[in-house]
Amino acid sequence: MTYKDISKLRKKINSLDDKILNLIDERSRIVKKIGSKKDKSKEIIDINRENNIIQRLLKKSNGYYSKDSLIRVWREFFHASLKIQKNTKDDFEPKRGIQNIKVYKGGKSSAGKMKKIIKLSSNENSLKASSQVVKIFKNDNFLHRYGEISGQTLRKQLSKMHLIEKDQIVLGNGSNEILLMSAIAFCHPGDEIIHSQYGFEMYSIITKIAGAHSVIAEQEKYVLNLNSILKKINNSTKLILIDNPNNPTGTYIKKKNLSNFLSKVPKNIVVVIDGAYAEYVNNKDYDSKFSLVKKYENLIITRTFSKVYGLAGMRIGWCYTSKKIASILNKIKPPFNVNKMALSMASEALKDKKHLQRNILVNNKNRTWFQKELKKLHLKSIPSSTNFAFIECKKNSDEADKIFSILFDSGIIVRQLHSYGLPHCLRITIGNKEEMFKTVKILKKINFNV
Repeated sequence: MTYKDISKLRKKINSLDDKILNLIDERSRIVKKIGSKKDKSKEIIDINRENNIIQRLLKKSNGYYSKDSLIRVWREFFHASLKIQKNTKDDFEPKRGIQNIKVYKGGKSSAGKMKKIIKLSSNENSLKASSQVVKIFKNDNFLHRYGEISGQTLRKQLSKMHLIEKDQIVLGNGSNEILLMSAIAFCHPGDEIIHSQYGFEMYSIITKIAGAHSVIAEQEKYVLNLNSILKKINNSTKLILIDNPNNPTGTYIKKKNLSNFLSKVPKNIVVVIDGAYAEYVNNKDYDSKFSLVKKYENLIITRTFSKVYGLAGMRIGWCYTSKKIASILNKIKPPFNVNKMALSMASEALKDKKHLQRNILVNNKNRTWFQKELKKLHLKSIPSSTNFAFIECKKNSDEADKIFSILFDSGIIVRQLHSYGLPHCLRITIGNKEEMFKTVKILKKINFNV
């Protein structure tokens, strides 16, 4: 094809662009008329109508633009139409989805004027960090120097410990940052992220930050239904977030089921397995290793130092993934995103293997005892593989609120799950023996028939 031929085709595109612009202008005028007739006190967006429009247009499309590109274009039209109908006069506004974020609040950390409380609301490690880690606080060489820009010392330790490649490890300011980087790296505004019906509350927030849309996969008996995810995958799906074990239910997905699921996920979709509580699982049918990364290039597996290592306050996590994804995440990872003290503390935590094993054994022992006591009280608690217990109360009563209030008034803070869509359930972190004994002692005083 000669330059003259290309020039002719470009003139045709210019003519089409002019026609498209005229149609867009006409569409905007109609949108404005519709907006003038709507009740502004009610929700302007009709999500079902938008989805129906998209599906109708996709069926009619027979060109070469990919379907996900067409979906993004029309979702941008819908977003632009919303602004026209609202007739907002603000000088600035956040990108799509940010306004709809419900700020993550986490579990309560104080109980009024009470000075001494038992905090069992945030899944922190009651046994704290290793004594070797605490010694680092006495070192004054942290404040005036940057740490290693990519944490190569810690990554090398992790690679030796888990027999994995250090160049495929990416560090984050908590594993939450890894999740956020994944969404930002692989999702365009208007794309879709699939996550669990009762999954970690941050998933929906991360989705909105990326400008993407949440698609909710169902759970069955509080275990994520992997077939539900597969059925919801479409051209707009770019990321799948799975917490395994699940927060807040404490359930996990078996290794064979997870491997079978991954084999059915299209290779252009990135899957993140959030393993914040992985170290606590001692079931043989759970995959605690990283071998699946070798098999699936589109897989990211995260871990954190916040839970079993007792470093929640230092904010440090990491992930293991393929070389291709690691190189992409490293392009958007902020420099020095993990501070020098956190790197040093995590490094010391890895060295103290006895403390790690003690943390796991004591947690699992206290959890087993606590769940047996709950059973004696006829409180339904699903078997947990984490450092917390999930309690399901009667759906048509105020039992969960009652338990929370009585414990709270006694200086024991647990997690209500209204924000997870589970107002009849509670999540109770497994504390030390004394804390769990006191919790049971208060629960025994409650009359659950009232």
